[in-house]
Amino acid sequence: MASTRICLCLLFMIITQSLGEDIRSMEISLMIDSKFQCANTTCLPFVNVISTDIRNCQFACLGQSQCTAATFHQSTSDCELFDNMVNQNGNVLIDADTISMSVISQTRFPSGQY
Repeated sequence: MASTRICLCLLFMIITQSLGEDIRSMEISLMIDSKFQCANTTCLPFVNVISTDIRNCQFACLGQSQCTAATFHQSTSDCELFDNMVNQNGNVLIDADTISMSVISQTRFPSGQY
């Protein structure tokens, strides 16, 4: 009887946890071998984070509501997040060590603060 209660409690906790998962998402366009480079200070990254891979860099961008673009440096595992990128394609340079990404407009869900 006690083992049945424990199993039911565990099952309830697993279901509750899975239903309460965070479902944030967005669509990102990738630019392989490219990095964002700006001539002015208005598009400098607002934060740099260490990220083990490109996917974690995408998650870092997803976690920041103001993030509109990011650049991941593969050799240093550095992830730069940008928020004020008006013309993202005009600020791209070739760099074989980087992958840049930009959030596709109107695809962030939910659009509010996280």
